[in-house]
Amino acid sequence: MIFDFRDYRSYLKSYIRSLPKSGFGEAKKMAAHLSVSSTFISHVLSESKSLSAEQSTLLSEYLGHSELEAEYFYYLVQLDRAGNPALKKFCQKKLAEIKSKSLQLNKRLNFKKDFSEEQKSIFYSNPLYSAIHLFTSTKKNGVTIEEIQARFDIDRIKAIELMKFLKEANLCEQVDSHYKMGTQSTHIGANSPHLIKHHTNWRLRSIQAAENLLSEELMYTVNVSLSKKDFELLREEMVQFIDKFLKTVYPSPAEEIACFNVDFFWIRK
Repeated sequence: MIFDFRDYRSYLKSYIRSLPKSGFGEAKKMAAHLSVSSTFISHVLSESKSLSAEQSTLLSEYLGHSELEAEYFYYLVQLDRAGNPALKKFCQKKLAEIKSKSLQLNKRLNFKKDFSEEQKSIFYSNPLYSAIHLFTSTKKNGVTIEEIQARFDIDRIKAIELMKFLKEANLCEQVDSHYKMGTQSTHIGANSPHLIKHHTNWRLRSIQAAENLLSEELMYTVNVSLSKKDFELLREEMVQFIDKFLKTVYPSPAEEIACFNVDFFWIRK
């Protein structure tokens, strides 16, 4: 989290290290966004050069900072550039104020009220709620009503009705004309009266999918959003697990009976 840093270079280095392949090629992407050379980014990270105010704003845009994060990053850069004690003190004060504000916001954002029983009844009554909820996470800036209509082959009135519920339940949030996954998460306990309905909904979808199952698909029931690359990787790992599962089960002493289901398919309409 950016608010844990007091030096913008340390923050950038930490961000780059957290990326796949330790951020190989990331400096080049940053440079392209700032319209500078990748050498300049290297100099910034090695402390031989510094970002300008304009560049800090552009880099915040590239990093996807929220308004508060962008403001904090801006003052980190200004603190580094400050040429006298008075300006340094001013920047440090601003950073402390922003960090304090971030803690208050985080406290509010992390608060997740549980579904009411009425909301659970609605959410688990139709697998479309879960499918659309996940669909809103597939694009960085969210999805539009038109995209939801096209993806699930539903009319506009139905799409708006579904999104109204997801918004009220904090499962989705609206930013201009786009809908993104919200702060609320979904979980259904083993003793929930909605569990059977949830399993039934997705088993029925599984049966429907089984009629035209694609070669790269498998079967198990858990709703996820993921990349196509990871889809293929996980499928192969599941096949290897099934092989190991069977080799373990066959010689195993028969003490109890069990059922093992695996489903893996693209959520369609």
